[in-house]
Amino acid sequence: MSTAAAVFGVSNGSMRQQLDQAQASSQQIAAVLTAHDAVMTSGPVSGGGTVTIVMSHARHALVFTAQGLRALPASRGYELWLIGPAGTRPVGMLPAGSHGMTGPVIASGLRQGDHLALTAEPAGGTARPTAPMMLDVDL
Repeated sequence: MSTAAAVFGVSNGSMRQQLDQAQASSQQIAAVLTAHDAVMTSGPVSGGGTVTIVMSHARHALVFTAQGLRALPASRGYELWLIGPAGTRPVGMLPAGSHGMTGPVIASGLRQGDHLALTAEPAGGTARPTAPMMLDVDL
């Protein structure tokens, strides 16, 4: 096997995995948005911007998007959290915005009593929030 063929095989496998993950995420998002109990809410973020959340209790999931969040330095990023009686769980870092829009991001595994929170954290994310909450929404 040539080096080019080996590199193409590894690259092709990685690309296929990324496509599979994107497709699975799109299917999860569609399931929440079309759920019979889907509820949409919007609100402001302290420091600027607006979020829109579509939540389905039946699916134990929500879809998060944001518009107009202030730009952060490259060393920082926005991180979503689920905070509830069972503790604090990171949802993940928001993807870089495009044309002022960020998301959609899916948060699954919602539990009774959870809140959705947003903080500005170091770019790689953290295990626990280290910055003040810019958003705290009862779910």
